[in-house]
Amino acid sequence: MTSLFRISLVALALGAAALVVPAAAQDSAAPQVKMLNVGSNGQATVFEPEIIRVTPGTSTDFIAEDFGHDAVAVEGLIPAGAEAFAGYKNADLSVKFEAQGVYVYECTAHQGAGMVGLVVVGDPKANLDSVIANYRSNPKLSDKAKDKLALLLERVKTGS
Repeated sequence: MTSLFRISLVALALGAAALVVPAAAQDSAAPQVKMLNVGSNGQATVFEPEIIRVTPGTSTDFIAEDFGHDAVAVEGLIPAGAEAFAGYKNADLSVKFEAQGVYVYECTAHQGAGMVGLVVVGDPKANLDSVIANYRSNPKLSDKAKDKLALLLERVKTGS
């Protein structure tokens, strides 16, 4: 048996082994947020879902379903001490959320069109009042993004 043939067999075996995913790992898949040109409701440039609720320590996957999107935390609108996140355009991103509270994020290319979303980690009360008090004065957000955030934050505040 030649060494190239042996290496090929080992590579094939390793590749096949990598495709086998234990059922426990499949059951614990990370929650997903899709970055879309058009949402299921027909609305243009959206994150779906717009609000996702997770427990502290949970990773969330932002999936670039359509071309031209990213997911980036909005400065000043995440919990104090939380690590900001910034994905690359056209790339999936996985973020592990540790600090409790509300995280506002945007698509940098489309926030002018109102493409913003929220991740609520554990108890939103950790920073909800601060986000509500400060998002309107945030210079990074367009008027459309602020209007959409008003609706999303109201849903979080009322628990809907």
